[in-house]
Amino acid sequence: MITGDHVRELLNREDDAVLVLLGGRAEVVGASELDSERCRGALRVLSARDLRERPGHAASAPDDADAVAAALDATVRRQGG
Repeated sequence: MITGDHVRELLNREDDAVLVLLGGRAEVVGASELDSERCRGALRVLSARDLRERPGHAASAPDDADAVAAALDATVRRQGG
């Protein structure tokens, strides 16, 4: 399940972080980790850059991060993730 904590971590990371689904769990990893053995098979959900470029991104208030997380989680579930 994608949570507001994942969205906040995505926004607070210094590297080019990416939210992925890995082994059925949501996780924030650095973009450089995507090609690692540990991340093999991970489903890329959203990068920090993509999130920041969205209108009204989640940095403004904690509740916004929860709303973004709920929307992402619903989208992933509809896709079968």
